[in-house]
Amino acid sequence: MRKERRKHLRLSLNFKVKLELPRRELVLEGHTLNLSFASAFIQLDHIPPVLPNEYISLTLMGQVEFTCRVIHSNIDGIGCQFDYIQIKYYELFKKMMLSNAPDPERLVKEIGRRAGIKE
Repeated sequence: MRKERRKHLRLSLNFKVKLELPRRELVLEGHTLNLSFASAFIQLDHIPPVLPNEYISLTLMGQVEFTCRVIHSNIDGIGCQFDYIQIKYYELFKKMMLSNAPDPERLVKEIGRRAGIKE
């Protein structure tokens, strides 16, 4: 059995996204298959060739903007790690995650751990 390496709780959330691949001037639409505070897996109708560590822009639900780094891609979609988010978008993203989480308290604890807050 493979050991789970993820550090963040992943939620199976289906949010519309827009991906921009600036190096190719390409804009794609898709949706999230899963999402955490650190990353997302995006399903697209057409998966363009992307390179690991390539930077892309992601807009979630037309409201929250991230700069992301491609971690992997396959026939199902693109896995990306969040690299940058403005604080105004982070607060909205946090509300979206907490309001859709089956166990919001677990997410609150995760946020506290990442901020170095002791329980």
